[in-house]
Amino acid sequence: MRNNYELTARIRAFNRFYTNFIGVVDKHVLESPYSLTEARVLYEIAHIEDCSARKIIGSVDIDEGYLSRIIGKFMKKGLVMKSRSKKDRRKRIIVLTRKGNKEFTKLDMDSSNSIHNAVEKLSLDERKHLVELMEQIHKLLTKA
Repeated sequence: MRNNYELTARIRAFNRFYTNFIGVVDKHVLESPYSLTEARVLYEIAHIEDCSARKIIGSVDIDEGYLSRIIGKFMKKGLVMKSRSKKDRRKRIIVLTRKGNKEFTKLDMDSSNSIHNAVEKLSLDERKHLVELMEQIHKLLTKA
């Protein structure tokens, strides 16, 4: 690389390629009614033990007001509900409802299938190498 500008331009080119590749540029994820952020919030609710807004904010780095609107939307759609924590009565726990769990499971399966279909033409060695490279990117960017 000759300079920082060229390095930055190449990183941005990769970012454009990858966001197009995974479909992030589309308004909704995997032809669902959910934005990428909404899908990520559903994912976090499904995976965080004793899920609270504070824990989601820590995982997703989302504005508290925006998260509140998303949770409100999910509650209106019957995807999540809030209840008082048994450990700390001041704390509200967010959980998926049966409908929310069904929606999340569909999104999760669609996402896995999408990735599987995207890499299925690669050999097993190429897929392993791809994952190793992605892990290296993750490691380097975490350090940065």
